[in-house]
Amino acid sequence: MSGNSPNNILVRVPNWIGDAVMCLPALMDMRERFAQADITVLARPTIADLLREQCGIKDVMVYEHRAEHQGPFGLLRLSWVVRKRAFDMAVLFQNAFEAALLAFLSSIPTRIGYATDGRGWLLSHSVPLPPRQALHQIRYYQQLVQAITQVPSQERNPKLVVTTNDQFLFQKRFAEVVSASNTLLVGINPSSVYGSAKRWLSERFAEVGDRLVEQIHEKYPEFLSVRCVLIGGKGEESLGIEIANQMHTKPIVLSGQTTIQELMNVLTNCAVLVTNDTGPMHLAQALGVPVVAIFGSTD
Repeated sequence: MSGNSPNNILVRVPNWIGDAVMCLPALMDMRERFAQADITVLARPTIADLLREQCGIKDVMVYEHRAEHQGPFGLLRLSWVVRKRAFDMAVLFQNAFEAALLAFLSSIPTRIGYATDGRGWLLSHSVPLPPRQALHQIRYYQQLVQAITQVPSQERNPKLVVTTNDQFLFQKRFAEVVSASNTLLVGINPSSVYGSAKRWLSERFAEVGDRLVEQIHEKYPEFLSVRCVLIGGKGEESLGIEIANQMHTKPIVLSGQTTIQELMNVLTNCAVLVTNDTGPMHLAQALGVPVVAIFGSTD
């Protein structure tokens, strides 16, 4: 793509935690290629909270898809808000038709995204969809930036940072996780968005948790205690309690109790995370926490 360099860029990021994390290297590519531009992210609430203060993003706009931005009139309402921001470029990492329609309705002159879901006519620059079978999701997003800038993207891993303010707020609310000195924490994430196809059995998680506590304590006696921390999303409180009730050791149950920023803080306090193939797996990897992931029958 040629022409004047943009000054005010809107980036529509993916809707799911794992996809949003894998989008981070592409956001870093954009930050480097358009160093003088203001970059604003448009995201659903949880993803908006995840991406605040990441990758040099100037601002985050929240797409309230279940509230004032729901349905056709909600989309129009959001387009009026976006239009007032006078963006000169929209980059759509989110592949849905709706993402391109919003950019079009918002009168953003340069609208760039993959040609998918019949939305090519809504884009000013439609990028051919690359073959997904041999392409990692990280590279899939980076190749869209490469198509914009004509500059090859360097291979990089997703990286997240936890802010000092988030750490302070977390320590006030979850003192049990951080107050015990010389305690090693093991994260356990038994949750999964897609249900049983990606969810290991609860009794297996309970058994693994107990064994890890016992074996780590035996091998590393310098730790006064070893405890599991059970995590999970909203609506999964009962799953955490179910697993805790099956364990001989006493875990800390935080299932359904944390915001996305608090979850990131939990993970940074863990020595390792044992998890299903779901969002927290990607969060832990991007935070530099060792991960043991259990994959089911779906990709």
